[in-house]
Amino acid sequence: MRPSGIRTAAVSALVAVVAASAVASPAITRRVSDRPPPAHTGGFGEPTCHVCHFEYEENDGRATIELVGLPPLYVPGEKYTLTVTLAHPELRVGGFQLSARFSDGGRVGMQAGALRALDERVDVTPPSELPIQYARHTGAGVVPPEPDAARIAWRVVWTSPPEGGAVVFHVATNVANDDASPLGDRVYTRSFEGRVKK
Repeated sequence: MRPSGIRTAAVSALVAVVAASAVASPAITRRVSDRPPPAHTGGFGEPTCHVCHFEYEENDGRATIELVGLPPLYVPGEKYTLTVTLAHPELRVGGFQLSARFSDGGRVGMQAGALRALDERVDVTPPSELPIQYARHTGAGVVPPEPDAARIAWRVVWTSPPEGGAVVFHVATNVANDDASPLGDRVYTRSFEGRVKK
């Protein structure tokens, strides 16, 4: 083979490797964005999404996180539809993770009630897999319902614990720029308290 033929073969091989990497990389990113690893809410010593989306400092104050549907006082054993909302001027796609745990007493840190997804935008880890349930976004749930809205939401049903008790909801969110990399994303966390109605 002539030198020019060798160069052509080498260039072709390099192009093939680069093309394969370009195909594989989004697939890896998609697997992560579709149901992120559990236990990343920041509650009770857990890490947050910041371990992967690390370019900016956590909680720079530009995002608004709300947990709509949680009453000031809950009734034991009742079902509540909770909506996690995330708003940020730079949001293109977004993600979240939520947990519900007792915040005091002998059960502190343990699962409080039960979580259930309402649609394909949310997944909840089965109780049989981990001692704590985690509600989290799916691949279908990273895109805002309205384009260019800079706001995204996820819904989950919480069945409150029949025995009552103080509950803390830890929420971690990711404001992402949709470039299939961990860079350029911003992580925000917040906690919400639930008290039993007596």
